[in-house]
Amino acid sequence: MAVLGCAQEYRAVIHWRGGSLPFNSPTVSALTSVTWNRTVNDTSEAVITIAKGMAGADCCEQLGQVEPFAHELSIYRDSELVWQGPVLRVTESRTRFTIEARDVTEWLARIVNTNLLRYLSTNPADPRHVGPIQEIAETIIRLNLEGGLYASSPDWPRMLNYIVRDDDSVDARFEKDGTADNEIWIVPILQILNDELVPRGLEYTTVGRGLILGRPQTTADPAQARLTLDSFAGDVELVRDGTNAASLVWVTNQDDHDITGSQYGVSGVVSGYYGRLDHLIRTQAEGLSAYDLWQIARASYAGRNPVPTSLRIPEGAGLATTAPVSIRQLVPGVRIDVAATGMCMGLSQPYRLSDVDVEWRASGERVGVSLVPIGDPFVGDPP
Repeated sequence: MAVLGCAQEYRAVIHWRGGSLPFNSPTVSALTSVTWNRTVNDTSEAVITIAKGMAGADCCEQLGQVEPFAHELSIYRDSELVWQGPVLRVTESRTRFTIEARDVTEWLARIVNTNLLRYLSTNPADPRHVGPIQEIAETIIRLNLEGGLYASSPDWPRMLNYIVRDDDSVDARFEKDGTADNEIWIVPILQILNDELVPRGLEYTTVGRGLILGRPQTTADPAQARLTLDSFAGDVELVRDGTNAASLVWVTNQDDHDITGSQYGVSGVVSGYYGRLDHLIRTQAEGLSAYDLWQIARASYAGRNPVPTSLRIPEGAGLATTAPVSIRQLVPGVRIDVAATGMCMGLSQPYRLSDVDVEWRASGERVGVSLVPIGDPFVGDPP
């Protein structure tokens, strides 16, 4: 059985974009602190601090040449690569060097879309065909990074070979091309993912250099680990909160000042247990069809019925070194089951890992996690 354990050593390597031409690593004694995280539907960050006095003259000279986006940072926990991404900022004081970096989704935040977004074809040979939202996301990324007029070279961020997909079972239609169906939406690729595809059921994260284009886990997915309260160092709290509970989720593009021509989508079923409990989402996005609005409602239904019981881990607490889960299994989005025996609520339910926050110093390592309840999407047909 895998256990989290306690890191014996951390190493940080600076290298050219994509992994080539590594600098000499600072000695373990010169590396005074490391923080890194993994997150879902957002860009994770890492920071290392190096004591200049212990790094040596050669290392110091190389650190002075570190250039944001030309160079990347890789972090190793013992011998395992746990984080990688482009350098964003370098700060030098009299005594230390601090290097801040972001994961590879930062490249998608710095590259604007130059392709038509019209995924309506039912022809599988058409690269812009109807399909799982994860496939559409990969196609948008691939078409923008393959090359073209504005590319310094094909796949200059070195991302395309490291994309992994976990497709939804439901096909999606997506377009953002203006009223004439021929206009390009010139926004960062990451904004397209966040504003248009995540509400339709996309879930993305990174592990090392890998970009995972996945879907929200359901109770049908296997658990990566099964934890008990003994798996956590420090106190935990159980919270059953009905603030976001709903048996029906409505999504509409109505404007309060003019409801002419507006549409709506609804997902869910009236509950005999809770009665009719509605949750309304308003969107100002243009060009959405009733099917688009239903997709958003379907993706927003999960985790609202039944009312979830959340596991709250106070700040500063984290996983115990004996927790039966390895750092490799701590991938945001995966299912992790938790059983809280001895509590009045009698919790035993599946959760989804949303964040991993790791801090390492001379005093040791702390691995913090955030867990949110898993909810199944409504499986009914679209209206």
